[in-house]
Amino acid sequence: MDKEKIEPQTVKGMHDRMPEEMKRREKIISIIKEIFERYGFLPIETPAIEYWDVLSGKNRYGDEEKLIYRFKDRKGRDAGLRFDFTVPLSRVIAMHPEIPMPFKRYQIQPVWRGDAPQYGRFREFYQCDVDIVGAQSMLAEAEILSITYEVFRTLGFKEFNIKINNRKILQSLCEYSGISPELEFAVYRAMDKQERIGVDGVAEKLEFNGVPQDAREKLIDLLENCKTLKELERVIPEKEGIQELKNLFDYLKDFNINRKFFSFDPWLARGLNYYTGPIFEVVVSRPKIGSLAGGGRFDDLIGTFLEKSIPAVGITIGFERMMIALKELNLMPKDKPSTRILVAQFDESHSSPAIVIAKELRDSGIATEIYSDFVKLSKQFKYADKKKIPYVIVVGPDEVRVQKATIKNMRTGKQREVKMNKLTAWAGKIK
Repeated sequence: MDKEKIEPQTVKGMHDRMPEEMKRREKIISIIKEIFERYGFLPIETPAIEYWDVLSGKNRYGDEEKLIYRFKDRKGRDAGLRFDFTVPLSRVIAMHPEIPMPFKRYQIQPVWRGDAPQYGRFREFYQCDVDIVGAQSMLAEAEILSITYEVFRTLGFKEFNIKINNRKILQSLCEYSGISPELEFAVYRAMDKQERIGVDGVAEKLEFNGVPQDAREKLIDLLENCKTLKELERVIPEKEGIQELKNLFDYLKDFNINRKFFSFDPWLARGLNYYTGPIFEVVVSRPKIGSLAGGGRFDDLIGTFLEKSIPAVGITIGFERMMIALKELNLMPKDKPSTRILVAQFDESHSSPAIVIAKELRDSGIATEIYSDFVKLSKQFKYADKKKIPYVIVVGPDEVRVQKATIKNMRTGKQREVKMNKLTAWAGKIK
């Protein structure tokens, strides 16, 4: 009976990742984890699915809420796929009052957003988050940015900029410009698109959202002409946010972060609603892909699950965009084959010595593969060549008789014999 063929395809914005790519990804993640843990941060994981009221309560994401994958579970309860790690972290803190503060955690897992797929933007993607909960001092921000700086420098980025602003400064700018509080978040979301749509585009969005002409002109004039903290300080009455950034910049100097790698950016706003203090993004001049990392302080978010406010600050490194940038800038770490040796199968009657050799090599820490079928040796050599396995060991009747194995160097094509009881010692030299 004929069966209808099912078309093999992935969901738009989601991808299969093949072994070669996975090896590169795991290498980069291991570098990032090592840096996180060197600063004393510990890993956690949270479920892919959260209840809807956890994800959406208090209008956490603003207009971005429409991008959450929402559904009902089998009991009819509203739920959704994880949109980021900041809200789940806040839930975890609320559920575990025994956690000692400050709590330093990192999380590397996928998140999901129902966005329109495009260059550098996916529907399923990995994020690398690092956060400090329970610290009010700007030293926490400085440590988060020091970690971020070290990640980018360790991975080979020579040109990047950590843009820094403060939501308190933005609130004061809106107030000074005569913009009502209920329009603030619409203003932030418009400002957040300035690099893509330009100043005129921001003005159009402000007009669309009901910001009066005199207020939007005053705001844009401030943003265009007050590019430093000193210039802003002379114009607006706000002092707390400005002083916080001054303290932060002093700490960054103590962390020995070169001044050319961070800057104050009055246009930086960050579109999400839960930020309460300093905010930051990491951008590169090329490729033109948007921010590679972003975050800030969210002192009130955890309090939505509790009856008290708990200070918190963190940053998200967008792993997929970082991988694209590493590839385009030719910064991807060189990858050597994980399998060092293939033990070939001469025939079924000689599988036992082949298995014994493979186990001994693996037990000694050598990545060793054994061919899983009985086919011609030429086919097994082609397999090793295709997988870039540098050495093939053959054990046939002649080898068993003299207790020596034949080793073929796949790069040079040369062959040599090594006593079977010396194979582990030989393999240790090519490890």
